[in-house]
Amino acid sequence: MAEPPNESIREKIARMNLTQVHGSAPPAYSYYDQAPPKKKPPPPPPRPQVQSRQQTINNPPIYSNALHSNTHNTGNLPSGGNAPAPRISPALPPRPAARSSSQQSPALPQRLSPRPSPALPPRHSPRPSPALPPRKSSTNLRRQYSSESISTMNSDMSALTLGSTNGDSVYRVRAPLYDPATLPPLTVTQSKPQKEISATRRAMQSNTADRIDKRVLPPMLPPRTSTMPTHAEANAQQYLLPKKSQGLPSTRVPAISQPMNKSTEAPPPIPGRSWSAGNTRSQPGAPPPIPTSTRPNLNAIMASKPKPGATASCLKCRDFSGPDAHAAQFPRENIPLSDIGWLSQQLTSPFPSPTDKARAIFTWLHHNVDYDLPSLLAGTVCNQTPERTLRSGLAVCAGYAALFCDLALKAGLECLVITGDGKGYGYTPLQPGQPIPPVTSNHAWNAVCIDNGEWKLVDSCWGAGHRDDATQAYKRQFSPECFTMTNDEFGLKHFPMDNARFYRNDGRPSITWEEYCTNDVGQGVTVFGNTTPQHGLSGQSFEPKTKQIAVRDPSKSPDIRFQFSAYCPHWDNERHGTGKPYVMVLHVGGRDGQKTNWIPFETNGKTWWLDMDRRELGAPGQKVSIFAVNSFDNRDARGLTYDEYRAKKGKVAMGFDGIAMWELV
Repeated sequence: MAEPPNESIREKIARMNLTQVHGSAPPAYSYYDQAPPKKKPPPPPPRPQVQSRQQTINNPPIYSNALHSNTHNTGNLPSGGNAPAPRISPALPPRPAARSSSQQSPALPQRLSPRPSPALPPRHSPRPSPALPPRKSSTNLRRQYSSESISTMNSDMSALTLGSTNGDSVYRVRAPLYDPATLPPLTVTQSKPQKEISATRRAMQSNTADRIDKRVLPPMLPPRTSTMPTHAEANAQQYLLPKKSQGLPSTRVPAISQPMNKSTEAPPPIPGRSWSAGNTRSQPGAPPPIPTSTRPNLNAIMASKPKPGATASCLKCRDFSGPDAHAAQFPRENIPLSDIGWLSQQLTSPFPSPTDKARAIFTWLHHNVDYDLPSLLAGTVCNQTPERTLRSGLAVCAGYAALFCDLALKAGLECLVITGDGKGYGYTPLQPGQPIPPVTSNHAWNAVCIDNGEWKLVDSCWGAGHRDDATQAYKRQFSPECFTMTNDEFGLKHFPMDNARFYRNDGRPSITWEEYCTNDVGQGVTVFGNTTPQHGLSGQSFEPKTKQIAVRDPSKSPDIRFQFSAYCPHWDNERHGTGKPYVMVLHVGGRDGQKTNWIPFETNGKTWWLDMDRRELGAPGQKVSIFAVNSFDNRDARGLTYDEYRAKKGKVAMGFDGIAMWELV
């Protein structure tokens, strides 16, 4: 193969690489085909000749234009036949003669020539590189550019000419064609002969039989004695005549309708039970006694349940004596390290009911946390955290709600803290025509999930005590109605900021702010605080609802009804309250206020009512009140009947306890 003229070493290397890869020489290619050759730069101007110095033993010739490391290596010198000859530096002048023989330096010893370097071993010719596999055809090729100083002809071709046309030819790398007829034939797998398969099966069956024989099989059961007649006997019995009965003709009855033959042998007795533990020699078949340590405490279970006669969903008549007595046994001062988790477990663990757990926490707050009235009046209320409240024993409404929620959550109950408006101390109802005030948030309470998944609204702050009007100090007074009242009654004095936290019992999702503010417009009837705990009466059931009653109003009916009801429809004050109920009377001033009278109510045990003439109530400015006769004839009036009261009224001494009051106008 002829070499192209003016081919450089780089082009030769690229052409040889392509020949080894493709097996045939590619078309001649030159870099100068793409661009015209550049003109050679002009030769440098000749340098002046430097006088050479005399070569001596200690002064070898110096090539001033070459590197010191390449002075003796001619291979690194520029190539070419016309290269200029190296310049020789001039010889140094001779040294001057010594002044005296005593100062003459001794002659230096002659320098020995260095040892010649050992000859390098001959380089073995490299092994020929293995042939590369044929490239796969691809239509999307990209050149991988590199930063190496030498690029082969192969890479230049793939980037410049691959996919392009040079005349009528397209240069692509394809795999060589093959002839399917040249492939070797497939090896046919022959199946085992039938005789070999049968021999294998017999060997497997013999091994299985040997394994079965080696196992210990249980003894076989004896054959069962059949009491059923065989088929031949059944056919023969079809033609046997039954015994004749008196007064009845003989009829042929098939054997299938006759009773089967019964065996005369008695069945074997049932084997007795054998107990491995708890047996005694006198009673070999008796079971072991039941251990009493695993039995549940029946008294604790019954104490957490409501008494007979009360419904499970009504909290007003439920007996909470167990949780209330248990909560009083853990004073705050004796709690180790103010541990809220330990206190929660001690208060709630004896009671399986979530309602009793919440009631125990509610009662404990009454006994151990006081309202921080001085800080509220001074405006120095700090952050009300549960730990701070438990440690100090002082809190406002937010502290009560936070500690109640923390104790309930650690007891496994679902509990929330709710903020909103509360009609508490200092609240005055709106007067007719007064504008609706803006929405405010001044109180906090809780919602806890009790029995049957019911969300119950609880106010532990108002249930613990109140501010005494006489001393202006905080007074502990347990108010259980803040735990037992219904959510609808709770909503009369509590308005949450979140409309999803009403939890009403009447099915309404929420009420409006206007409805909340106007539910007691024009001060309602005055109900005293001992109405519910002492007498079991509902404070929301008193009628008339308005505080003022018009005596001389021709536009209204001359008769007026006074009415109130028990705390709940199934309330029994003797069983759920403080004892037998008192006699309820209405104190009036008489016509024009001239004749005071104590008129008893009519009652059915659940509701009390009395119809009165407006003119008999008294004069304007006087008051009409409901009293309970708590003493009669110098003895306790519990159990006094209404007939006994009417018979001795005005004849014996009587004592009264106020219940409710109205004003006459």
